[in-house]
Amino acid sequence: MQKVRKGWIRPAAVSALLLLGAAHAATIRVATVSPLSGSLTAIGSEVKRGAELAVQEQAGAFKALGYDLVLAPYDDQASASLGGQVAKSIVADRSVLGVVGALNSSVSNVVAQAFGPAGLAMVSPASTNDQLTQNDWAHFSRVVAPDAAQGVAAANYIADELKARSVFVISDNTAYGNGLTRVLLSNLKKRKVNVAAYTGASTPAQMADAVKKVKASGADMVYFGGTDDTGSQLVKSLRAAGVTATFMGGDGLDSPSFLQRTGIAGAGVVYSTVFGPVSAFSNALEFTDRYQAAYKSKPSGVAVYAYDATSALLAAIKTAATNAKALPTRAQVSAAMRKVNLPACFNADKARCTTITGAVAFSDNGERLRSRVLIMRFDEVLQPQVAKVQIVSADSLK
Repeated sequence: MQKVRKGWIRPAAVSALLLLGAAHAATIRVATVSPLSGSLTAIGSEVKRGAELAVQEQAGAFKALGYDLVLAPYDDQASASLGGQVAKSIVADRSVLGVVGALNSSVSNVVAQAFGPAGLAMVSPASTNDQLTQNDWAHFSRVVAPDAAQGVAAANYIADELKARSVFVISDNTAYGNGLTRVLLSNLKKRKVNVAAYTGASTPAQMADAVKKVKASGADMVYFGGTDDTGSQLVKSLRAAGVTATFMGGDGLDSPSFLQRTGIAGAGVVYSTVFGPVSAFSNALEFTDRYQAAYKSKPSGVAVYAYDATSALLAAIKTAATNAKALPTRAQVSAAMRKVNLPACFNADKARCTTITGAVAFSDNGERLRSRVLIMRFDEVLQPQVAKVQIVSADSLK
């Protein structure tokens, strides 16, 4: 056996080390940021799972390009402060070229700020706060409709479908409710729909006063911006007072606890939501089958949006990855995200596209060019039914 002098490495060993180094350099990680422990574990896991299916589906294509594609899930526990610590860990891992998340808008705000100096691309499947796309962040995008889109979609539905003569608008005095109703008022004005009055109601006395005003106004439509706890009390009070006007709200009413609180008074209530049932997507059957096979449960809308968010991110990474001998820069991936243009996928052409929620492309500020808002209605037996699918353009949100 040939002796090896101390400090001397055989050429074959050098080659092996170089190959190991190259393998490490060719690993691309996509991180997810969502609550994987705590009270929001169930919905946070949907972000991870949707991303995981997209990564698994495209791992072979990346392998052919010379890259190992790996998912790196991070747990933020729905905490903005913990999200800041998670962001530091992600930035430190140079193999992470993009992030899917966060679930909560408050966490997205913190981690997006932390990713800014690194230019690390981030695409949220669930954060709807309007301000997130108003910060001039070149690295932040989202595939879900913002809060403002609900106001636009609701105004269109009120004008075109309900043909309301007069709308009484009520906010629950929260930042969410105030923001939602302000957008609605602006769009009702554009649609030339009469607003009977606008008031805030969050305490029992304020709600009682609002009920009296609604009844006196004769409005045939009540729009409520707020959460399900106040909204359920309001609709029950209106029905008890004999007010039969159509009651509509935002996704704050998209909760099982709303019907638990309203009982039969919830029948006929209309609300907007940025997710909706997975079955509302015409081409979600294959995804649902794969999801159930992998996780032994049905996917939620969040999982579907996480899948599309990841598909968009992977498309950007592919565009930026022009040299298999080196990773693309994070800045290159962020720039490529702004140019992503994935077509809508239908049964006839599903082999050539990877989207479930429709075409994915982004405006200059990272808003989806065309986002979807569902208008839902509780029927007589309190089952939510899709009343209308509204497509909202990014231009209409300006």
